Amino acid sequence: MFLGQFKSAFKEDEEPKAAQKPVGQQKSSSAEDFLKTGEAKEFVSDWVTKQRDGKPVFTRRGITDLLATLFQVPGLDTNSKIITAADKILMKLGNMDGLQGFLMGWKAKSEGLIRGLKTILGGK
Repeated sequence: MFLGQFKSAFKEDEEPKAAQKPVGQQKSSSAEDFLKTGEAKEFVSDWVTKQRDGKPVFTRRGITDLLATLFQVPGLDTNSKIITAADKILMKLGNMDGLQGFLMGWKAKSEGLIRGLKTILGGK
């Protein structure tokens, strides 16, 4: 009985600390509120200005829709995590992460190796 009271008193002290997050680590109350924050507006404006061949890579509507959708993901519990996840996704979708160039280099090297092996082995 004594231990049960001790555990409940300990639990009550820990819960308020765990529920409170620092101001920079909070998640907005709704997706609309999140999209109105300064960091979300800045993120959208940064991505809208990126262009490829004189055309915008992504539309403002698409970027805001991505942010609103990512807001609903339970594992993303802060606004900054949502922004980071959206940035990674857009980099990959826009082929701006450098992976495409890296893979193209490997493809050229492997094709060259195959051609070299064919000529050495006498095949066509």
